[in-house]
Amino acid sequence: MSLPSDTPLRDDALVDRKRSENLARKREVSNRFTLLNLGANILLAIGKGVLGVLTCSLAVTADALNSLSDSAYSVVLLVGMRFSLRPADRRHPQGHRRIEPLLSLIIGVSIAIVAYQLVVRGIRGLTAPVPVQENAWTIGILIAAMLVKGYIAWRARRNAREIHSPAVAAVGKDAAADVLATMAALAGYCGALLGWDLADPIFSLVVSAFVARTAYEVLFENLGYIVGRAAPVEVTERIREVACAPELVHAVHDLKVYFNGPALHVSLHMEVDRNQSFETVHDLEQRVRLALLDLPEVDEVSVHLDPV
Repeated sequence: MSLPSDTPLRDDALVDRKRSENLARKREVSNRFTLLNLGANILLAIGKGVLGVLTCSLAVTADALNSLSDSAYSVVLLVGMRFSLRPADRRHPQGHRRIEPLLSLIIGVSIAIVAYQLVVRGIRGLTAPVPVQENAWTIGILIAAMLVKGYIAWRARRNAREIHSPAVAAVGKDAAADVLATMAALAGYCGALLGWDLADPIFSLVVSAFVARTAYEVLFENLGYIVGRAAPVEVTERIREVACAPELVHAVHDLKVYFNGPALHVSLHMEVDRNQSFETVHDLEQRVRLALLDLPEVDEVSVHLDPV
């Protein structure tokens, strides 16, 4: 929604229209990614589960349980993101974005539960190792699983930056950890085939460590979104630069940038020449608000004008 610099901005609905356009774009990106992620996780859970049964490998079974957990929270993510990205209404004038960090907390807790289960299975395997059965498909399927998860991680990070979605970012972190987890499962399986019986349970514990670290990162980050954490310094400075870009703006002060859910609320005082006409100053305020809404992190902008 780019506007020429000389376009008059009398219509206050421009800002609301801009926010609606941003939300619609985020819904489109989110729908494509969540459906892709759900389909991939279901296929991986089925494939690894079959391998775990055929090979009796604790590490492969642990990785299959991890993918099963991913499938469960992928359903939660798919449904929840549809609610989170709905437009504002009379009962929710600020929209529904605060649902998203709650979804991420559910994802984080489910990842932590899987990590605990993997630790228990690994310790049991150390005390009573189970012989691993060789299967010709195992190595190929696990390598394919790493490639799929690597793509999901890359896609999630790109989409999360595009729509500033902590839930999608959490999926990306989990997918990256899954690549390492599957690599550990593959190492445990191969080690057990070569005669090291403890390789399988040891590497299943390695898998649990990756999963636990991911759970911690997801939970810590999203608690900050819920309690209204301040934005990172580099984001705040970028917002200040955008607000000060027009020539008529002398300075910006009392700049507050904080998370309202996963999106940023920006509040600032903008110093302008007191000799400018009311129409000119109004257009300037609108132009700054629209420019700040072009930043993917920003969802709401409040500007107070100070004549100088």
